[in-house]
Amino acid sequence: MLTFDTLYAWVKDMPILDWHNHLDMRMLAEDKPLGSLYEVWVKSDPYKHRAMRICGEPERLITGDAPEDEKWAVWMRTLPKLVGNPIFAWAEQELTFLRGTGNGERGTGSSGWWRDLENVSLADWTPSKMLAKFGVEYMSPCVGAGELGSLEVWKSGSSDGTASKPLNLQPSIVPSLRMNAGDVVPEETLEKFHAAGCRIVDISVDDVAQLLTLNAQLSTVAAFAAAHGWTMLLHLGALRETSARLRAAAGAAGGFAGMRAPVDPAAVSAFLNALEKAGSLPRTVLMSLNPEAHAQLAVLAGSFNGEGLPGKVQLGPAWWWCDHEEGIRDVLEKNAAYGVLSTFIGMTTDSRSLLSFVRHDYFRRILCKWVAEKVSAGVFPSDEALLRPMLENVCYRNAERMIK
Repeated sequence: MLTFDTLYAWVKDMPILDWHNHLDMRMLAEDKPLGSLYEVWVKSDPYKHRAMRICGEPERLITGDAPEDEKWAVWMRTLPKLVGNPIFAWAEQELTFLRGTGNGERGTGSSGWWRDLENVSLADWTPSKMLAKFGVEYMSPCVGAGELGSLEVWKSGSSDGTASKPLNLQPSIVPSLRMNAGDVVPEETLEKFHAAGCRIVDISVDDVAQLLTLNAQLSTVAAFAAAHGWTMLLHLGALRETSARLRAAAGAAGGFAGMRAPVDPAAVSAFLNALEKAGSLPRTVLMSLNPEAHAQLAVLAGSFNGEGLPGKVQLGPAWWWCDHEEGIRDVLEKNAAYGVLSTFIGMTTDSRSLLSFVRHDYFRRILCKWVAEKVSAGVFPSDEALLRPMLENVCYRNAERMIK
């Protein structure tokens, strides 16, 4: 009978295709040695900031003007309290990676892996070295339509746009276009993104009713995406206006957003249907912040398909607050029950941290454990000829087809 170890061995070393994240294009282009462990691991991570707030730490020691050593001390006293939160599992994998005792695998560190971090050095790490060690083959950081300067920086390799040295494009790093519902993006800008290698447009639609009221603006971008082979990501249902105090202190991406009520599938359907009728429905990934919408979106996705495009419209990965074992399992169950699991595009980090690439291994382990449990229960056949292609598709090949 096929076991977890066998299934995981099939996919654990497959390259990583991270088709949506929030990494800084300037940082990647300049490729300078990384800073302190605090700067790389904690400073820009809103998940960790949120955890420290929940533990009662003052904002001054999280995103405020406190010295770095004081902020680091707050994080170190918070981390051991996070058992049960995915941050704790991710942190173990991240430190295992940095210590060189594994490629981010869980369970390879000591029982007190969170202690004695003074021996963790970033002196020899640059972004390119870290991406190579993770096995990243392709990544697509999102860039706003008004941030065309980032594209120029990426071409030149320096923050002032003057460097002449060619960039090392291993792995392949290209921008994706980041939009909010209501943004108007001229076709000239779309063409510039396409010329820079962009193949993904990420549209944040917090209130799904906006899909109908802003259909004209969004349909223009969708039509361009369909004509040029792009994929459209619809991020649905974030409640960003929660604590005005935290928004003022930490900025719009400070880790304090909530979930809206489950999305209205009728509004999503009307939007997709209008695009399909106009012949301008691109490949589309539906990502809901509220897990209660997973079944609705997985079912709805099956109503919109395209010849020669397996999984043209589909429920996407467990996103944001859903990006943990329970959420990942739920997305797997819903894609399997209401769609076709072998067309699922798997995992992307959606992160601001270079170390977050460990989450691909986190996902692959959960996926293989879930499939092994299905095999053990007799739900899935213990058949390599059936299961190996499915796992390879979910972990790599479906995303490869999406970005090419």
